[in-house]
Amino acid sequence: MPSVRKIPFPPESRLQARVATATYLDAWEAGLSDASLTAVQIAERAQGTTPAWAEGLLRLRDRIVGPLGLKTVGRIKARHPAGAEGYQVGDRFSIFTIEAIEADELVLVIEDSHLDVRISYLRRTGANPPTYVVSALVQTHNLLGRIYMIPVGRFHPFLVATMMRRQPI
Repeated sequence: MPSVRKIPFPPESRLQARVATATYLDAWEAGLSDASLTAVQIAERAQGTTPAWAEGLLRLRDRIVGPLGLKTVGRIKARHPAGAEGYQVGDRFSIFTIEAIEADELVLVIEDSHLDVRISYLRRTGANPPTYVVSALVQTHNLLGRIYMIPVGRFHPFLVATMMRRQPI
């Protein structure tokens, strides 16, 4: 089982400029067994480890928040038919939209009326051994967003660490 540790928000992340205004932040790091993987490939593999119970919770979430006018998100486990190289900025990636895509970092976003969520998959090949970091940054817009983040803020670190421990990448 890979070693996963909570770390400070990575200074080299494209999301660093948003840290000061974030309502919620977390960052988790694990060893990277294949440093040739791109950030997109890392993200695909990481999201492929999503436990069935987490997918079930997302379906329940969608049933609850859909009637309230919030975006429904669907399934986490998603793949581009053309493979990892087929993604571009603006494409759907799992439950997110791609905001930025580089070899070393993939930034995913969900923007809604109550909050914006950004997830970064960052490859750190300069480290020895190489690692990857999964970071989350949330900016709430109103009371509903702040209330929504009470349970999500407690649950999210557990889910991310679980997914990262499920298999080496």
